[in-house]
Amino acid sequence: MNTATIEKSEALSVVVAKLEEAHEIIRKETGAPRATLVIARDTKSKAGHFTTYEAWNNGEQGFHEILISADWFKNGAEFVLDTLIHETAHSINFQSKIKDCTREGYHNKDFKKTAEALGLKAEQSKRGGFNQTSLTAEGKERWAEALEIVAEAIALVAIPTANKPKGRNKNLGVASCPNCGEKIRLSRKAFENCKPICGECLVDFKMAEDEEEGEE
Repeated sequence: MNTATIEKSEALSVVVAKLEEAHEIIRKETGAPRATLVIARDTKSKAGHFTTYEAWNNGEQGFHEILISADWFKNGAEFVLDTLIHETAHSINFQSKIKDCTREGYHNKDFKKTAEALGLKAEQSKRGGFNQTSLTAEGKERWAEALEIVAEAIALVAIPTANKPKGRNKNLGVASCPNCGEKIRLSRKAFENCKPICGECLVDFKMAEDEEEGEE
């Protein structure tokens, strides 16, 4: 596939369809349950998740959710496929009534067993258990078709940017001298603890109660 000739798309439906296609390949071979595939823009703390509750329904049937964070697409197709298989491992264990992860995110040996059976290497971290996964050479070969589809998906999608304007620190307020109008900016806690005084007028600064906080 020549990704240099592919124009990026603003339509996330394009990449969602590709990820659904890759998931279907994995699902058919492994017997994993159906799930609603979702792409999120801003979940920097984690690359994906699987919901143990039915987050979606069509009126008659409920579906669990597998979320893939677009913020991590920059890490490449292997990383994204690893994430998709990682979350599929959770779905397989859930379907088999195997508890493989605590609410705090600790991945136990049952998760490791399933993940490695799917072609991942599961390594232990300090707090997350066996949550650090990566595709093995065997996994890349086994899921070569899915990997190619994911690579095409990444080539098609527009990657999230960090262009969101920074808002003001909402913990800060403005205190002013009631005499000369000199202003300083500090937290209300610091204002209460330090009780600042204007060096020119030798009077206490006053904190504005209705100071505008600014945009988020």
